Amino acid sequence: MGTEVKQNATATEGAVTAASAARNSDWRVRLSLAPSADYLYKATTAGILAPLAATDGVVFPYTPAINISYAATYAGTHPTHTNYKINQYVNSHIADISVTADFTCQDTFEANYLLACIHFFKSMTKMFYGQDENPKNGTPPPLGFFHGLGTFQFNQHPVGITNFAYALPKDVDYIRATNTDTATAGADTTLIGGQLSPGGAKPPTNFKVTEDTGITYIPTKMTMTLTCIPIISRNTISNKFSLKDYATGKLNRGSQNDFPGMW
Repeated sequence: MGTEVKQNATATEGAVTAASAARNSDWRVRLSLAPSADYLYKATTAGILAPLAATDGVVFPYTPAINISYAATYAGTHPTHTNYKINQYVNSHIADISVTADFTCQDTFEANYLLACIHFFKSMTKMFYGQDENPKNGTPPPLGFFHGLGTFQFNQHPVGITNFAYALPKDVDYIRATNTDTATAGADTTLIGGQLSPGGAKPPTNFKVTEDTGITYIPTKMTMTLTCIPIISRNTISNKFSLKDYATGKLNRGSQNDFPGMW
């Protein structure tokens, strides 16, 4: 028995390691929660966000359009009787980051995932409030972490989502998504709850239409837009930043540092 348990534990650890390695080699853009998070899709009861647990966040199926703007601010001084003003450096900053992404779905499985993506982005704009205890009420909205497009693009770069917009088009088909809490994937529903009479005789057809509150209709193609702000803690700025290190790319490698990737 002990040997069997050890073998099962080893197999489980191997599967987890393989999944982690696959995510690290996957250069598609992904937005995840913090590794230590235990809420939203990482909660014990994730509800309709459950499909995101397998991919540790939202994997954008098509490369999104991402616009990032870096800026340095200078203030000008205009001495009397001179031909030129004197520009003095004030600060640097990163403007809002815009992400425009296309999503598609062709079956119920993909529709469930797309529904989870929509609700995840909605949830990322909300603070913990009211009945929340862990994190306690009053905690700001969760941070997201961008990954993808290689080591020196997005490597655990933290953002706050300030705006989420999506359109439900009228000129595409819609697919039914099911509530992942109540759906029984891969099960033969005719055998659930004793639907068959003794001897295998099929019960009479029931033409009564019942409303299933777990069904949601999702478009087969849609576009979502995110507006994000880069988040960098004061501690990281003061104790980790060095322009020399930043220039080499060292500070971009969030997965290899003890702090997130630096914008």
